[in-house]
Amino acid sequence: MSMMEPRLLNDNEFRVSDIPQGSSLQVGGVVVFNVDGSFCATQSRCTHRQAPLGKAKLHGSTVTCPFHGAQFNVCTGAVRRGPAEEPLRTHRVVVDGDLGRVELSP
Repeated sequence: MSMMEPRLLNDNEFRVSDIPQGSSLQVGGVVVFNVDGSFCATQSRCTHRQAPLGKAKLHGSTVTCPFHGAQFNVCTGAVRRGPAEEPLRTHRVVVDGDLGRVELSP
């Protein structure tokens, strides 16, 4: 009796169980954040000096850039604290059971 292999994920897909509340995961070219059980996705680099946001600290819905401390709302992309001036690009996240999918905007 053979066990079914788990389905391979596409570049824009993730398993909900891989992103506990208050954490993030790089999914393709974006970062998915778990904000109190809801998922938000943003571009993977800070708009100030392109620091990677995948390992940045998340507090509630605020991510803090590891290079210069800029803060963003990960659900809206809005700048909460400089030095960044440009908001983050955000993407819609669809969840079906334990499978999540980022719908990349053009």
